[in-house]
Amino acid sequence: MSENGPTQIGDKWTVNRDPDEKSHYGADITQELIDRATTAVSVSLNLVGVVQIELPEIQTATVGGVARTYVVAFLGGTGTAPPTDWRWEARVTCANGEEFDKTTWFNRKDT
Repeated sequence: MSENGPTQIGDKWTVNRDPDEKSHYGADITQELIDRATTAVSVSLNLVGVVQIELPEIQTATVGGVARTYVVAFLGGTGTAPPTDWRWEARVTCANGEEFDKTTWFNRKDT
């Protein structure tokens, strides 16, 4: 995961990212699944200014005694300057047939 955790700015979740790095990113989708009373069965990515290095995964972890569900993606840079709408978006398909998107925007931070 990126060394900097996500930060909410207004209604957007953001994370710092060096445009050249290769790193794992995670998005907590637990609340979206609870709201829909379902589970996640698959995920695909919509990427702007980054590239997918490995297929995204749905992973579960127990945090503070609570089961959480995450989308985890391994992303790399494109070798170009990041666009203004620099982000990764996970499209999650649920067991009940519903779909939702979980988006994280990037803030440039060179390391």
